[in-house]
Amino acid sequence: MRKLWGWLVVGILIGLGFGGITAQATDTAVTTTLPPSMAITGIFNTTSSIANVTNTATLVANNHGLQITEGNNHAGSAWATNNYKVDLSKDATFSLWLYLGKGGAGSAGQGMTFVLQNAGTTGFTTIPAGRMAGQSLGTWGLDFNSTAADATAVAAAAIPKSWALEFDEQVNDSRDGGDNNGFDYNYINTTTQHIASNYPAQASTYSRNGTATSGAKYFYYLNHQGKINTTLSDGTWHHLTLAWTAPTDNSNTGSMTYTFNDKNPTTGASQSGQSATISLDLSKLGINVTDATKTVTWGFTGVSGTFGTNNVVAFEHIPGLVNAQAKTTITDETLARPVTADGYVNGGDTVSYRHQLTYVGGSQSWQNIVAQLPTIPNVTWQSGTVTYADGSQETLPSTALSSNPVTHVLTKSLSSTNTTATLQLTGRVAAVTTETPVADSQATFAGTNQVMTSTSPNYTIYPARQWSVDWTAGAGATVAPGSNATITGLASVAGEPAVNNHEVTVHASLNGQSLPTFTLNGTAGDPNEVGAFTLILPADKLISGTNSVTVYVTDSRGNRSATIVTTVVVAGKLAFSQLAKTSSFVTTTLTGQQMLINRNPDWQVQVQNSLGTGTTWQLTVQASELTETITQHRLAGEMVWCRADGTQLPLATAVQVAQGTNTQPSQVTDITGAWQSTTGIRLHVSSAASRGNYHGQLTWTLINSPG
Repeated sequence: MRKLWGWLVVGILIGLGFGGITAQATDTAVTTTLPPSMAITGIFNTTSSIANVTNTATLVANNHGLQITEGNNHAGSAWATNNYKVDLSKDATFSLWLYLGKGGAGSAGQGMTFVLQNAGTTGFTTIPAGRMAGQSLGTWGLDFNSTAADATAVAAAAIPKSWALEFDEQVNDSRDGGDNNGFDYNYINTTTQHIASNYPAQASTYSRNGTATSGAKYFYYLNHQGKINTTLSDGTWHHLTLAWTAPTDNSNTGSMTYTFNDKNPTTGASQSGQSATISLDLSKLGINVTDATKTVTWGFTGVSGTFGTNNVVAFEHIPGLVNAQAKTTITDETLARPVTADGYVNGGDTVSYRHQLTYVGGSQSWQNIVAQLPTIPNVTWQSGTVTYADGSQETLPSTALSSNPVTHVLTKSLSSTNTTATLQLTGRVAAVTTETPVADSQATFAGTNQVMTSTSPNYTIYPARQWSVDWTAGAGATVAPGSNATITGLASVAGEPAVNNHEVTVHASLNGQSLPTFTLNGTAGDPNEVGAFTLILPADKLISGTNSVTVYVTDSRGNRSATIVTTVVVAGKLAFSQLAKTSSFVTTTLTGQQMLINRNPDWQVQVQNSLGTGTTWQLTVQASELTETITQHRLAGEMVWCRADGTQLPLATAVQVAQGTNTQPSQVTDITGAWQSTTGIRLHVSSAASRGNYHGQLTWTLINSPG
């Protein structure tokens, strides 16, 4: 807020220079570099009167910019109309851009303020006739009386019931007193532009100091709260976020956090910026804890002096209009996983960028949204869609997909009845030959009443690895029943150095069932052999006959080899799994009549067929004559095969007593377990049989082909 000597000459220019103001900024950078912003037609009163001066505030840049000052010795104020007051009983956020001239503190205007005030619908520092607003910036008090013993008179000229955030383009550090030019006395460096805040109409905001000539003369300097030293007037736009946190419980004090330069004006990317948080006492704005209404007027004031400056404001978000969110995510569709910051994709993968817009609330719907989606290096867009919450969808034309940026105007507004729109671009990643970084990128969604940006994460494109896998031993082998099978293989990648074994995973299956995965584990002779693996197939997982084995590998980047296939054969057999060595018939007393004698429970015959599904077998049995153990006398009778229909077949010649066809690779059939008391092998004796202990022999024969 520095004022140079020669102010009397400037005072003469006041009456001469305040003519008509054109709605076009003279500094072309205002419009040529203006970031995406919302239209502000009808939001501000720019025509309110200022005592003894002309209000220079006006809309510029096709109603996207609010210009407070432009030329020399300008004074401007613009206030949000009643429909756009801010409710301090609720949290609120302002997101805006500031253009504060160029040339630095040496050739910039005085500066500009953002103001919350509860004194009326307009306001400006009370300027006596013939005086200049100067360091007051149109908001703070005036210090023209060098004999004032306290700051009451200084504060009386300020906007009442207000809190202000200043953007001070000049340092006013005079100690002469009475010249309204010492508010920045505590700033030593005259080139230090700064941001600070306080309550303009509070006497405690100003501190007294003696003048350079001492005596009973004083000047007052401003107590700068939440001070940020920075460069303001550098010919570029600066982003500002004001975040109001409302009082809680029975408190009347909230907090305001203002963050300067938190977005890149060229790309819109978020950056750390400079930030300060201050406590804001609503009682200083004339608001009591018990007040039912806590809405206040807000706006901007500004002043230029010897040097003219374009002080312009553009908006992304004004509290109460539209509350919305924007978020961008990336999915590697090939690998079916999200891509996060510092992540990766492989060359040739398909990726999708999803930009999710969500309407949270507000007094208006989010209207006329223009999406500007950045072109991503080494990604060629193949399709683009917009899907709304109501289920409707739009398709982006190929001409839009090939433009930079990809621009699309949403045909629908977002509101409480249609809350979301998802813009999805899907494309193919180039087949790069070296690791290629992709920087984070910003998408902009500019509606007429809200502007949102979202940032996609950075990642790296890796060259796609071409894996091949080959069997080295054990493929196609035949193993004995009950034995493990061991197969070895080698994974290699073309055109690249060897990949660490722990980065490569082996995926195997046995007979269609997945086996536990494992990383490359070398061979028995060298567990660290690069690219080698050993696959052990447990005996209890193998089936008799042919077993199908598949293997493929993946690496830590998600590349995958083709699947290779082999077989392992478990030698099958057709055999008796149970066969009693000795079997007997029930001890019986002869009656002199022919008899049919039953078996004892010691008969056991079971057949195991592990030759594979669909194989068949037959079982025959043949009996010898029965002879008495001591006398060798032949029994007058014989063993017979009894069918269920009562038919009896002598076993003097072989008789087929069972057959089967496998429905599984290996099956066991219980032959004797299927016999009833009247079926199976029984002993037939004639009436001429003699008593004694008889014995004989049964011959069981298994046949593995149809007879």
